[in-house]
Amino acid sequence: MANLVIERSEEQVIRELKGWLLLYGRRKIGKTFLLRRVFPQSNYFMVTRSGHVLAERDGDVSVFNVEDAVKLICSLLDKGEIVVLDEFQRLSEEFWDEIALRHPNGRLIASGSSLGILKRIFDRRSPLLGLLTPLKLDLIRYSDAISAITEVCSSPRNALIWSMLIRDPWIIPMTSLERDPISEICDKAYYFMASASGLIGEAFEEEERALTRTYDALLRLTGEGVWRPSDMAGILASSKLIAGGQSTVTGLLERLVGMGLIEKIPLWKTRGARYYFKHRSPLLSIIYYLDQKQSISEGIYGKAEPNLALKAIGRELAFNLGEMLAELHNGVRAYTILPRGQGDIDIVILDRRSRKPIIGYEVKMGEMEISEAKRAIEKIHSEGIPKAGLISITAKPPETPGSHEELGPQDIIERAKKLRQHLKAFNRER
Repeated sequence: MANLVIERSEEQVIRELKGWLLLYGRRKIGKTFLLRRVFPQSNYFMVTRSGHVLAERDGDVSVFNVEDAVKLICSLLDKGEIVVLDEFQRLSEEFWDEIALRHPNGRLIASGSSLGILKRIFDRRSPLLGLLTPLKLDLIRYSDAISAITEVCSSPRNALIWSMLIRDPWIIPMTSLERDPISEICDKAYYFMASASGLIGEAFEEEERALTRTYDALLRLTGEGVWRPSDMAGILASSKLIAGGQSTVTGLLERLVGMGLIEKIPLWKTRGARYYFKHRSPLLSIIYYLDQKQSISEGIYGKAEPNLALKAIGRELAFNLGEMLAELHNGVRAYTILPRGQGDIDIVILDRRSRKPIIGYEVKMGEMEISEAKRAIEKIHSEGIPKAGLISITAKPPETPGSHEELGPQDIIERAKKLRQHLKAFNRER
């Protein structure tokens, strides 16, 4: 689906921000594409791995050595022009002083993929300290993706699944959104895993090799559904990958959170744990799960098992819906794992200040029977959550006593569009 363009909520923010800007985030998150959309008439420069600089203006591309490129960049800034400098983390710090001297002339938009770039620029000794406004670019918002592809997909259900997957924009050219998403994931799992491995590998270029193996093991464990740092520590220690215990693993997980690879979701009323650690990317979570179960990357199986893909997608769906609904409620997304094997509460929205529950939701990929709906409502209320909701991405759940709302696929799409309009209005007022 190479021609699909998703208008991101961040576009308006970037367009209206004044002064010099640092856009940073995980690799393949869509930074370059976004900047080209927002600043189509800019002077675009990219620092390559080989140390050269590619320069593009009005479709004409030139190659410069770094010294000449920096001179040209400074000249353009002095003329008041817009300069986009991509892969800024590759530019040696010896050139930072020369660029800093041009501030506040023109508009410099620096883009970086390394976690370390933020620390380097905002180090107290950096000549760029205080000159660039930092803005982190995350995955495409679920609501933005839903709003963009509803008319493209074969059904509302498929649109809600696809919207979750293409939050990682790099897969858009590789997929056919008209197809069933389960079949597409299963057929192309090997190719997605190969691309994901390269993406993850680039994130660890600055790390020691031994530490990179540990990070990879953590990403595989979280993909498999292991979320407790204590459990991860036991597995990694038995494999001789770490010498420390839970505190060591927690520190490594926090670093992965900083890289945008892992996220930690607050746990509410869950014994013995405060956070649920998982992949930030729904796509990577699903692909790593399939690889752990079927060794996709080893080429042992030609395609992934649909039942396994369905299970992984169902797990991610609840987290993505929770993220969107939390924005609508202006709350915090949380998750509850009940004791003694009683299951979980898929979505818990907490008040931002008091951290008290606002509403809880049960989520199903398939249709929801009235008996299931009643049990879900009872379970949510029994935990002290004042409101309970039901969600199905296949058909609207039945009206059930004690339910605050029932959301079917079309309702979710309408909520996504409502959130998108709300974000546009909010950004205009900033």
